[in-house]
Amino acid sequence: MAPTAPGGSLTLDTFLGLVGGDFVDVLHAPAGLDLPIVAVLIHDTSTAVQVNPGDLVLGVGVRAGDPEVERLMAAVGHNTVLAFKIRDDTERRQLRRLGEARGATVLAISPEMSWDQLHALARTSISSASATVADERGVPFGDLFALANSAAAMLDGPVIIDDERMEVIAFSSLGDPIDAIRQQSILQRRPPREFMDWFESTGILPRVRQSLNPVRVVPPDGAVRLVTAIRGGSDILGYLWVAESKRELDQRSADLLAETARVAALQLLRSRISEDLDRRLRSDLLRNALAGRANRRTIEARLGLAKVSFRVVAFALDRYDEEPGIRNQLGLRPLEDLVALRVEASRRRGAVTSCDGRIYATFPVVEQRPADEVMGLAREIVGQAERQLRVRVRAAVSGEIDSVERLVEARGDVDRLLNLPLLDESRRVIAFDDSIADAVLAEITELVLERPRLLQGGVAGMVVSDRDGGTEYLPSLSAFFEAGGDLTAASRTLFVHRNTLKYRLTRIKDVFGVDIEDPTQRLVAELQVAVFTGHPELRRRLDGPSGEPQ
Repeated sequence: MAPTAPGGSLTLDTFLGLVGGDFVDVLHAPAGLDLPIVAVLIHDTSTAVQVNPGDLVLGVGVRAGDPEVERLMAAVGHNTVLAFKIRDDTERRQLRRLGEARGATVLAISPEMSWDQLHALARTSISSASATVADERGVPFGDLFALANSAAAMLDGPVIIDDERMEVIAFSSLGDPIDAIRQQSILQRRPPREFMDWFESTGILPRVRQSLNPVRVVPPDGAVRLVTAIRGGSDILGYLWVAESKRELDQRSADLLAETARVAALQLLRSRISEDLDRRLRSDLLRNALAGRANRRTIEARLGLAKVSFRVVAFALDRYDEEPGIRNQLGLRPLEDLVALRVEASRRRGAVTSCDGRIYATFPVVEQRPADEVMGLAREIVGQAERQLRVRVRAAVSGEIDSVERLVEARGDVDRLLNLPLLDESRRVIAFDDSIADAVLAEITELVLERPRLLQGGVAGMVVSDRDGGTEYLPSLSAFFEAGGDLTAASRTLFVHRNTLKYRLTRIKDVFGVDIEDPTQRLVAELQVAVFTGHPELRRRLDGPSGEPQ
């Protein structure tokens, strides 16, 4: 749940979740994300305004390079939040340096969001947070343990609150006597298997799910209980139990339990909304981190990546239209939800986000678990996506990294693996640790594509000859390299006589100057052949007999 500060005020954490990471970025937050926001002010350079801790100050009309920015940072403490609009990464870096030097909490606001929108959202959020401090009984909203204790005191019996999966999320602690069912439920975080088997086989569970009133339960080995479903409209949010202890559970007990269930429903719904905001904030932070824009300390604290090793996993649809648009985002959303669900179910404190047509997730490495557990989970997600979503998905797992500064590097690794052609279904889930050669070649290819002059030389001349003269030098040399220099094996691949291939190799040396007996020339030739083979469009961009790139 996204936290609220003492007294029911809005926190910076919750505010970031409400605004969204596409519009706001934390540049520096020395006081952490639990910092309360109690008021929003517009900074006016012509008028002195009293700024207090907990204020969100909007730097309207102030640019990163203005002297006013440094003066404002020097005048406020780290418990005040300063927000400035930025135009580019240069201003972002400048504001971050100033924030770190002055110890100020600084936000960067995207130009796409108007100051009016931000100001209205901040005021509404602050008002909403302060208006819901406690429920009608004085129980702090969102504190299900306090609610369980309050209910147990009224009912004179121990209380347990389960979620919709029948997993224990809160229980009373007033010292009431407990039976084995309650004890095991608390210890195992769910009712004992024997009890659940009996609960379902007797038809009581369906009755509880269908009934709008509490149901009496008399288990063979345990205390009499009342249980009712906690409902949010037509959805079941959880279950509320009370066991008979100091007095018999009667109709008044059932009425009190039903009333408590209504209060629990409000708290669970509020919790769901907060969890959605929390997930959204974590997603936005991870997206910014993968783009190299996020503050390191914020990422470490918020995503649980401080002093731990982790891996990045990327998922991509086999067919995806890379043109931006709502249709594409809607197509990715079910896959992102599936990945997020599996990450949460794995009990890891990971984060999931979508970016540029792919889904990315971080998985903290757990020492007590096998090293290939992340690969296994990725395979399960790929299989589940095909069965449930009817989509074909590929996944790539990065190597183990130990610093958020390497997130961009890890993203590049998994992206390159996903860009490789899928030649074998067994490689639908691929790991960097098992594919280092492929990853290195892909990165070298990127470098060559950025610097076309590295493609000049004899191999480029062969490509022009093949394109314009109908020769077959490039496929011949490629087959020779793939066969490890075995002329017989390579000629079979090309369906030509061994002597024909030998003649072509001789012509390659005499006409184009590519001597495959020379180790250096052979290494460069293999790299250039791999690039031209993997990127046919480059062949059309070559000009002239020497193969000069256009």
